[in-house]
Amino acid sequence: MSFFNSFENFLDNLTDRFRHDLEVNRREDREIERADELNESTNEVDAATQTPKVLSVDFQAKPNAVNHFCDKYEIVERQQAAIVLRRGGSFTIEVEFNQELELKKTHVVKLYFSFGQRPSAAKGTQAALQVSGKKLFDKNHEEWDVRVDGVNGKKITFEIQIPTDAPVGVWNPAVEVSLRATSDSARHLHRSDMHIYILFNPWNKHDGTYMSDEEKRDEYVLADVGKIWVGNYPYPHGRPWVYGQFDDAVLPASVLLLERSGIPPEARGDPIRVSRAISKMVNSNDDNGVIVGRWDGKYEDGKSPSSWSGSIKILEEYIKSKRPVRYGQCWVFAGVVNTVCRALGLPSRVVSNFASAHDTNFSLTIDEYVDEKGDEIDSSYRGEAPGGLYDSIWNFHVWNDVWMTRPDLPQGYSGWQVIDATPQEASDGSFQCGPASHEAIRRGQMEYKYDVPFVLAEVNADVVHWQKDDKAQDGFKKLTTNKRSVGRQVLTKKVGPAVGLFNDDKEDITLEYKPKEGTTAERVTLLTAARRTRAARHAFRLMSQEVDDVEFTLEDIVKVPIGEGYTVTLNCKNVSEAKRTVSVVMNCTSMYYTGAPAYPIKRREGEIVLEVGETKNMTMEVTYGDYYEKLVEHAMVKNVAICTVAETSYAWVGDDSMEIQKPDIKIEILSEAKEGLPLSIRISFTNPLPITLRNCELEVDGPGLLRPKTIPISNVGPSEEMVYEMKVYPKKPKHCTLVVTFNSSQLYNLTGATQVTINPAE
Repeated sequence: MSFFNSFENFLDNLTDRFRHDLEVNRREDREIERADELNESTNEVDAATQTPKVLSVDFQAKPNAVNHFCDKYEIVERQQAAIVLRRGGSFTIEVEFNQELELKKTHVVKLYFSFGQRPSAAKGTQAALQVSGKKLFDKNHEEWDVRVDGVNGKKITFEIQIPTDAPVGVWNPAVEVSLRATSDSARHLHRSDMHIYILFNPWNKHDGTYMSDEEKRDEYVLADVGKIWVGNYPYPHGRPWVYGQFDDAVLPASVLLLERSGIPPEARGDPIRVSRAISKMVNSNDDNGVIVGRWDGKYEDGKSPSSWSGSIKILEEYIKSKRPVRYGQCWVFAGVVNTVCRALGLPSRVVSNFASAHDTNFSLTIDEYVDEKGDEIDSSYRGEAPGGLYDSIWNFHVWNDVWMTRPDLPQGYSGWQVIDATPQEASDGSFQCGPASHEAIRRGQMEYKYDVPFVLAEVNADVVHWQKDDKAQDGFKKLTTNKRSVGRQVLTKKVGPAVGLFNDDKEDITLEYKPKEGTTAERVTLLTAARRTRAARHAFRLMSQEVDDVEFTLEDIVKVPIGEGYTVTLNCKNVSEAKRTVSVVMNCTSMYYTGAPAYPIKRREGEIVLEVGETKNMTMEVTYGDYYEKLVEHAMVKNVAICTVAETSYAWVGDDSMEIQKPDIKIEILSEAKEGLPLSIRISFTNPLPITLRNCELEVDGPGLLRPKTIPISNVGPSEEMVYEMKVYPKKPKHCTLVVTFNSSQLYNLTGATQVTINPAE
């Protein structure tokens, strides 16, 4: 069943308000209508001077949508369709009158288009077009225009030009016809119930969102399924996500967000302001926006962020419940932002930054603290650290890039801009972020709007280790600086079809955000930015106190399938001219993907004595039994080694974050995929755990195949294969992607995807 019906109240209320405000500003129109009604009731009509009337208006929704690259929007398919257009283009309407008109001699036709609560021609939210009978447009691309496209008896086809800077959202039309030589009482105004959605137009070179590359437009505007890269560097994996921007629930919901955003109607054609508003409205922190963020694993009164497979159900629930949806995390915020942007015509992509810094005090450093013995100081104690705040490094963080011109910045700063709906730090008093120019981030130009310092730190901050020292300035001395541990890799899905669960469709865009690590250009970027903030000057000015005559390395652990154990290995080498005694503390902790610790898993302490030139190691075995019950969402684990050299008091801290690997879901297509015929599908995976999985659910989604669906399934025994078969009913030929997620009380966040091509019926 179409979801569109559930939006009728919203759409009716929105249209009624626009209509009411238009009537307040046009009392003359009301008088005309009363006169028309009076004429009808008295039936005083002279055939020679019959009052002209509009009988009907055909907005030709489907052919117009095709010409505007909008034919995929499901609301166009409705019997009483909305019309979806892109600004800068033209569209045709056919108006039927009660008589044949002579436009140049006897009759006058005017077309009205109104937007917002108080339409105003001066503000660009109202257009009044008088038909002159001309056959060609003669106004520039920033103005409305109308021409006669054809006459067929009592029917006239008009073509209307939409300005390239028109506000984006729902416009309301009206058509007026009158006699030239009579009083105002001979006018007739026809108001239509049609909703005209006008969107950004990346196909038009005069639009602020213009994107010249056709393949990129297909990806960043028209692709309705994609991937969001999650996990841990250097082993990220793509999580399939259904954007579903053409679903009949999504476009009305996106327009509602703009309506609630507080942007004046006349400013809703500015991609800078619109994208910034989207970053604010998708989180719930300030304006009862779409999603409530939660990171502590307590989702009993909502839905786990990992259980979502796409944006459609989230936007549906938001409109139905009239309150924010519980719960989301960064990739959910970014997925919904991508949906809203693409629905409104803004080219956008989801971007994942691995080892993403959250710099709380704009120092461009992530500050980590240890006590006099080299033990890590926990967050409850870090209030004594400089500034009273503590920083963090997220295993990954996800935001969005949007494509636009930046006339508010110097030349060269247009193109991709960062926006981020995850509520981390307030900007201008609200939880919003961006648009921040890639070029400004890459050059370290902190003064350019918006929020460049925050994004720059996310991809290019230094990690500074501090040790408590009562004699040092601020009570801490600077030990070491790691210049390469933040922004290890920045990924997005590359242009083209998604490739199942494989990683062949990822694109590394790290160099779009910063120069190559270790180069002079990269250091210049960070130091340029550091000079513009006092907190950064403090951190970069202080010299490190390290005496590194013992070399330490913590071996990377490649992949650990869930159900298996692993070994943490620390290597130490004495490069001094004397014996060295090293105290070692090794810790294993489960953690949230934000870098926040969850539960301690294992700890080992020991001492290593190194003769001159000697190398030794220390290991810690971690079994499945040690970690399983301590894992939280994403199954991430952090292994840390803290080493203190007795003879020099040198402290070294090393860590290795990893993700315990979960099985992928297998999806098989069992029958030929044809329009109008049932399509059989098998979903399966093998339980890798020695325990039974309970409270099991599948989430299945695939635009063109089925709407989002939650399916409860039976328990899955230890090492048992889960198999579920179902049928879907494709409605029309299309290249589709089917996305499946699995969650249970014991094992969750399993994903799978496959592509399906629906062939035409014979």
